[in-house]
Amino acid sequence: MIRVLFVDDEIAILEGLRNVLRGERKRWAMKFAEGGKAALDLLANEAFDVIVTDMRMPGMDGLALLRQVRQTQPRMTRIVLSGYSELGQAAEASVVAHQMLMKPCDADVLRNAIDRALRVQALLANEALRGLVGGMGTLPSAPRMYQALTAALADPNADVKKLAAIVEQDVGMSSRVLKFANSAYFGFPKRISSIESAIVCLGTNVVRHLALTFEVFSAWGSQGGPHFEQLERHSLLTARIARKMASGRAQAEVAFAAGLLHDAGRMVLMSCGREPFAVAVEEARRRHVPIHVAEASVFGATHAEVGAYLLGLWDLPHNVVEPVALHHTQVLGQIGSDTSAVVALANALAHEALDWKDGDGDADTERVDLDGVEDVARWRELAHMEAHALA
Repeated sequence: MIRVLFVDDEIAILEGLRNVLRGERKRWAMKFAEGGKAALDLLANEAFDVIVTDMRMPGMDGLALLRQVRQTQPRMTRIVLSGYSELGQAAEASVVAHQMLMKPCDADVLRNAIDRALRVQALLANEALRGLVGGMGTLPSAPRMYQALTAALADPNADVKKLAAIVEQDVGMSSRVLKFANSAYFGFPKRISSIESAIVCLGTNVVRHLALTFEVFSAWGSQGGPHFEQLERHSLLTARIARKMASGRAQAEVAFAAGLLHDAGRMVLMSCGREPFAVAVEEARRRHVPIHVAEASVFGATHAEVGAYLLGLWDLPHNVVEPVALHHTQVLGQIGSDTSAVVALANALAHEALDWKDGDGDADTERVDLDGVEDVARWRELAHMEAHALA
């Protein structure tokens, strides 16, 4: 049975949750802890699938509690349910919490948030990978992005479009902006799939707070930089190609976001360290199979599955998560209005273009036959032009 832990320092709140969720007792085994210390005592002896905690509690607050939970039980989905709305702490909480809900919270909203989290958990069977993904607070960013963003935020003449142009070049910061904009903290009426729209809705002050929680890619030490930069360049090229291939502005913005985040799972797998990922690359070359096939053998899941799991855990919009999940299994052919098809083809074209331009050493593990794709010559020309533009 699914086990859910609720934490609050107010007994009345806990009793209220117990009452409104009484109908879930056949599906969930629920425990209620009065404060962070009581929660830790329960966690020391029991395992839970989901934790829902308040933020402002005496002694150990929700932020400190979730930091410990992330370290000791990373597979658990972490949800904040709080009426506290201080922006700086909300930005910090977004690093350790997968989702954020605001009090007062309708019972159906809370129930649906937990159900969505449980459905996402079911997508990844490998418990070690679930722990690895669950333990991640943010995707890492490149130092150059942080420097550029900090300079822009200090410039009184910098507008939202300039900030968006900087953020859109970075996988880590883009994912943070979309995660925060789609959280219940702001309560925007519609799901936001466009990075620029997310920044417009959030405003510069929120982006400034998010920048303070910036994390640099460091899993491979000083030797990791070139690999990370190569991955960032491929992701940005895929996003740019997908935006140009899309039909209409709305799809273009979704395709850009999904293209930029499509290899988020590779960042997660790279965080395992250099050696395991190198084993997957070597196996792909030895067996003459795509890298995602080798990943399934080495890690128990592909980077597409891991990335979709992470973004789903963060409750990003489905129209962004789905192309991430399918970018290696989508049949390449006529793209039409299918965003998953657009991103899958853009990914393949980006690998071709970077291999053609830079002699990318790993490209042979990603190359696919595009000769049967409609208008492939036109799309290849577009990809090469975008690759030149990024140089």
